[in-house]
Amino acid sequence: MTRFQYFKYIAILLIGCSISFFVFFSINNRYSQRNRAVVENAITKSDLKLTDELNKISLVVESMGFFFENNSQVSQKAFERFTDPFLKQLKGIRAITWSPRIRNKEKDAQLFSAIKTIDSSNSLISTEPKDVHFPIKLINPLGPLNEAVGFDLYSDTIRRSAIETTIRTNKMSLTGPIRLVLQDNGVPGILSLKAVIDTTSNEVKGLVTGVYRMDDFIGSTLASELLVLDICVHDISANNQLLFSTIDEASISKDLQNNLIRHQIKAANRNWEIHYVPKPNYFSFPNAFESYAVLIFGLTTTLLLTYLVRKRDVYNERLEARVLLRTAELEESNLMKENLLREIHHRVKNNLQITSSLMNMQKRKLTSKEAITALSDSQARISAIALTHQKIYQDKDSKAVNLRDYLVDLMEYQKKISSSFSYKIDCPEISVDLDRAVPLALIISELVTNAVKHAYPDTLKYNELLIDVTRLHETQVLLTIRDNGQGLPANFDIKKAEGIGFEIIRALCRQIAADLTYESNDYGTQFSLTFENRMTSEPNLYDAS
Repeated sequence: MTRFQYFKYIAILLIGCSISFFVFFSINNRYSQRNRAVVENAITKSDLKLTDELNKISLVVESMGFFFENNSQVSQKAFERFTDPFLKQLKGIRAITWSPRIRNKEKDAQLFSAIKTIDSSNSLISTEPKDVHFPIKLINPLGPLNEAVGFDLYSDTIRRSAIETTIRTNKMSLTGPIRLVLQDNGVPGILSLKAVIDTTSNEVKGLVTGVYRMDDFIGSTLASELLVLDICVHDISANNQLLFSTIDEASISKDLQNNLIRHQIKAANRNWEIHYVPKPNYFSFPNAFESYAVLIFGLTTTLLLTYLVRKRDVYNERLEARVLLRTAELEESNLMKENLLREIHHRVKNNLQITSSLMNMQKRKLTSKEAITALSDSQARISAIALTHQKIYQDKDSKAVNLRDYLVDLMEYQKKISSSFSYKIDCPEISVDLDRAVPLALIISELVTNAVKHAYPDTLKYNELLIDVTRLHETQVLLTIRDNGQGLPANFDIKKAEGIGFEIIRALCRQIAADLTYESNDYGTQFSLTFENRMTSEPNLYDAS
């Protein structure tokens, strides 16, 4: 495994895991924000509901006070008919009572014995005579609370303080946390009190009272909010005494303390401090199932993707190894074929040279000038072909003939035959494909041989042969052979020339689709050969003499 692959796999794992955990925490964060919104909404609703319920209590006791201000004698049945709707409307209320004001001097012995208080064990006993009493006369519901009739609300300090407050302010007042006379179960309760003033004497006529046990009051008022919040209610006006709690505040953990929210509300004459603590599932990390499903899916996908990438890399490595092996085998095979092809061209060239040597031996035994000339011409053609094969096997790919090198070697061969002329070659680096190499070589050989044999009758003057090669465009090449000899006969027509050399030239021009033209005058002759070639390269200049 390469270093690049190692870092690629690490990058895939890091990116995949980062995205997975990002989505995981994003989903849980969304749930956390929703939970915070639910908690904030529950706290706001709690404050509003408690305030609204306290306002309803105030309206009820005001209505009851108005009722007793205008009715001097009220029976139990009339009291029940009047207060039944209030019991249904007010949440968590335990009872509604009427307690007239009784002065000690107004009592007779029978009335005095009916007034009750509680002892240290919370049992009802007869009270001792005092200056003022507010015994319960009417109570709704009467059945379960019948024993409370006659209980003196003015008999203990907490109730007395709330009574004095409502008398002084003529408004509803609430007591601090108290023990209820009946069915308290150890749960603190409160009384909502309103003094009724006699409109004629302007004296206190009595008290209308709402009796609440705090767990019933808070539980019914904030039923839905208690599903979200734990709540503790403290009475600041009573030295921060606990009125209600759904949890043990002493055992609240540090995390809960950090999430505790304190609000204060005005409860008639008292100030309540409410501690809101979100339920653990609303402030702890949500751990939503959806987030874990996404996380597991993301991590699994990342591992699978890494595995697939690694598997693909291994496959590519094996494929590359096979390709390299196959390429090496093909290159070796091609090299063997090229070497074999070079060997073939080399053997053909050697065989042609042997043939030329045999013809040379035959010439020595001939006496006929025409026969010697014919053999010499044939030797020249064979040499041209042999030279072509030599250039083919000298090429590194054995696929083409370097035209400039071929022309140089051809002219050097002609110089060996006849040294009565000089030559110049202007030819770029052009490679001629194998299909055109041999025909083109024979055409050039015939034209050069013809010029050397017939253009220079006077060997003492300066005789020059110029060969120019020009690329007309990408695939077309123009080759010109120009001499400064005596020129062609006046009636010369290349299409009708009967010499075997021109027959060969015409046949080979047709073979390679080349176009041969000529110009001739007293100053020399120029043959121009235009042919198609697919292999060209950069120009170069070669001069020789």
